[in-house]
Amino acid sequence: RRKFFSCRGSMSRFPLLLFAASLLAAGDALLLAPGRSVAARPAAPRALATAAEKEGEEEGEDRLGAGGRGGHAVRNMPELSEEEKAVQAAVMEHQRGAARLTMAEDARSLVAYSSGYAVLSTLSSQVDGYPNGALVGFAPDASGLPVFVFSAMSSHTKDLSKVGGQAALTVTAKGFEGAADGRVTLIGDVERVGKEQVEKEGLKELYRERHPNAFWVDFGDFTFYRLASLKAVNFVGGFARAAAPSPDEYLSAEVDPIQAFAAPVMGHMNDDHAESTVAMVMHYVGLPDVEAAQLVALDRLGFMVQVTRQGQTFKLRLPFPRAAADRKDVKSLIVEMTQAAYKDESVQAHLAALAKPEESAAAAGA
Repeated sequence: RRKFFSCRGSMSRFPLLLFAASLLAAGDALLLAPGRSVAARPAAPRALATAAEKEGEEEGEDRLGAGGRGGHAVRNMPELSEEEKAVQAAVMEHQRGAARLTMAEDARSLVAYSSGYAVLSTLSSQVDGYPNGALVGFAPDASGLPVFVFSAMSSHTKDLSKVGGQAALTVTAKGFEGAADGRVTLIGDVERVGKEQVEKEGLKELYRERHPNAFWVDFGDFTFYRLASLKAVNFVGGFARAAAPSPDEYLSAEVDPIQAFAAPVMGHMNDDHAESTVAMVMHYVGLPDVEAAQLVALDRLGFMVQVTRQGQTFKLRLPFPRAAADRKDVKSLIVEMTQAAYKDESVQAHLAALAKPEESAAAAGA
């Protein structure tokens, strides 16, 4: 297996002070235990400014409520000191400034790299005025609009022919598990595609590329359809990250090329270099005593990390110093960031404590 860089030891759990966290990618409030000081850290690297920075600012403006705990505060928690409020604000500011894909780019990329299955909602031909939902296969075309192959016997095919083409397709991110994961809804008009147009545009090949075993595309009772007119887009990237890019923004957005190989890169980092991810989070975000950190998303501008601290898990955005062009560039950027993080003396001390939890516990008891 190719290595990104040498591993610096294994991770293990160790005692931490009480900690309550509710921090998500768009800048949710971070709560640190009162009385715990945090040394200043270098500013996190930032890639090219994106429209998402403004979006993040809007999402995070109201997070600091009474007591400085933000909208997800836990009741009866002790009041935070001014020092801890400053730490919380600094982490939120880091997240607001962290470079991200635009919402439209995120939506286009999610559809492009999805499983190729989604829920199509049509106007029911069985019950007047009610929707009908069906799980369908699809393949996105070059503009990001879905192409379908429907059986004449399917309820949604009857809906489209008898009631009308108004429909909504809800696509979830690959590996979707729940509300913290991304999804996109494309709303528009689904239309039948004639045989000549299918041949002209190579729609059979397009569909088979996404669904290699779709032998039924040659059957006489199966017909090609497509979302021909996009009326609206609703994108949810997880908690506190949602938007409605315009149809033009969605159609003109580029699919992120890095996500094509994100899974093996993240798997390698999580399996062999989890300690390095901890080091990067501590160094660039300025968050002390991180217990564990796992990459959960990767794109050309940076990556998302699921952080564990004192049993609490939350997501952070860690941007690259510059946009990555290809897989080799991603490797170079991660190596660069890791090397910088390991030069941080406080990070070194923390990683040493992680490697020897018994000694750390004894020192804390003394």
